[in-house]
Amino acid sequence: MDNLLNNNIDFSELFDKKIAGNFTFGTILSLLVIIIVGYIIKQIVKRIVVHILDKTPRIAPSVKSFINSAVNIVLWTFIVLVAAEHIGIPVTSLVAAVSVVGVALSLSLQNTLTNVFAGMTILITKPVEVGDYVETDSIAGTVRRITLFHTVLETPGGAAVYLPNSNVTAAKVVNYSDMPVRRLEIEVTASYDDEPKKVIETLKMAARTTDLVLEDREPVAYVTGYGNSSIGYMLFAWCENKNFLAAKYALTERVFYAFKEEGVTMTYDHLNVHLDK
Repeated sequence: MDNLLNNNIDFSELFDKKIAGNFTFGTILSLLVIIIVGYIIKQIVKRIVVHILDKTPRIAPSVKSFINSAVNIVLWTFIVLVAAEHIGIPVTSLVAAVSVVGVALSLSLQNTLTNVFAGMTILITKPVEVGDYVETDSIAGTVRRITLFHTVLETPGGAAVYLPNSNVTAAKVVNYSDMPVRRLEIEVTASYDDEPKKVIETLKMAARTTDLVLEDREPVAYVTGYGNSSIGYMLFAWCENKNFLAAKYALTERVFYAFKEEGVTMTYDHLNVHLDK
């Protein structure tokens, strides 16, 4: 140190001396400053974005995570471009190279990117949500998870079905859980010996005396057709969506006993054989 002081070394000249290629101490220091300042700005912007997302409860957590990742990538890209410009790398050439790589990746990952954008569409528009019972063209089940690539359905048999998100957005989807109430439909037959009015009243009585059937919606029943040995009837009643299966099973059983109580004959397929002596 004493030798350095005695020789009166000019530190400004040492600072400007190139240490590698076209880099100097000044260039490296300014580059570090750019990176540090850019990082601080990036963190501030991310906090603002997170704050805005937290104030918007309708946005699903998966969407928030995706937006945070996208913002982080964009900000880092901006910092890299500014740093590259500072050290003399042509930004236009760098952008062109990144564009070529991006096109190649997008072509190779076309189906994956399609599912990602479809997943974003599902998470934002919410045609289906976790817990909904839905039916597509090929499968029916309860939605258990929605990721950026798949919508996971649990079938009534307990199997997990991974549907690509693009299939969900492109196909017709019936969402049975979207409405608070759901209609019950019970189809039965009765003998020609029973008056249709009596059968209809018996069916409506069965609906009124089933616990899970809504009382504020009057059940209705109709004659649907005339078969070879019976008349067809359809009973319509309403229940809360969450009670659909339990209400349907309960009403189906109640109809049987209501027919017994009122003396209505519930027919079934049979064959009468007459012997000619």
